[in-house]
Amino acid sequence: MKKNIILLILSVVLIYPIQAQKYITKDGVIDIFSETSFFTIKAKNQKVASILNVENGEIVASTLVRSFKFREALVEEHFNENYMESHLFPKALFKGKITNYSEIDLSKDGTYKVIIEGTFSLHGETRNLKTPCTLVVKSGTISGKTEFYVSLQNYKIKIEDQYKDRIKDEIKLEIHFDYKPM
Repeated sequence: MKKNIILLILSVVLIYPIQAQKYITKDGVIDIFSETSFFTIKAKNQKVASILNVENGEIVASTLVRSFKFREALVEEHFNENYMESHLFPKALFKGKITNYSEIDLSKDGTYKVIIEGTFSLHGETRNLKTPCTLVVKSGTISGKTEFYVSLQNYKIKIEDQYKDRIKDEIKLEIHFDYKPM
C-alpha cells in the first residue's frame, strides 16, 4: 500500500516539474457523504496528494480510491468491489486551475474566494468540473477548502436496482488541503 502511495505522489510530481513556486500536500482530505432514509454513506480519505503552482494557479490532485475508509468494513468492501471497481479504476484525478487567479495575491496572508475549473477523472470517466473554493494564506502555508457534488450516473457508477431508492445519485465531496512549499 505504501508503495502505491509513493508511486501516486511521484506521478503527481512528474506531471508538474518541481520549482520553488509550488506548494504540495500528501495528506489532503476528502470526505464523502450521502444520506437517504435507508442509508447514510460516509467515508474519509486522508491520503490525497496535490500540487498548487502559485505562479499560474494550476492545481493537480490525485488519490487512490481504496484510500476511502468507512466505519463498516462491509460497506467499504462493497464501495470498492461493486461500485467503484477499484481494481479496474484505482485512481481519481483532478487537473485544473484557478480561473480568477489574476485577482488574488497568494504571497500575502489573507482569505481568498476563488473558482477552480478543470477536469475530474473517476471510474474511467472524465468530466469538466467548476467549483468555488476558499484559500487561506497564513505564515507561508496555503489551505484550500471546497465542496461539490458528483453524480454517480455521470461517472457510470452502477447501483443495483434493489438499491436505487436507497442510494442517492448525487454524492457530496468535501475537500481540504493544507499546502506547504516544496
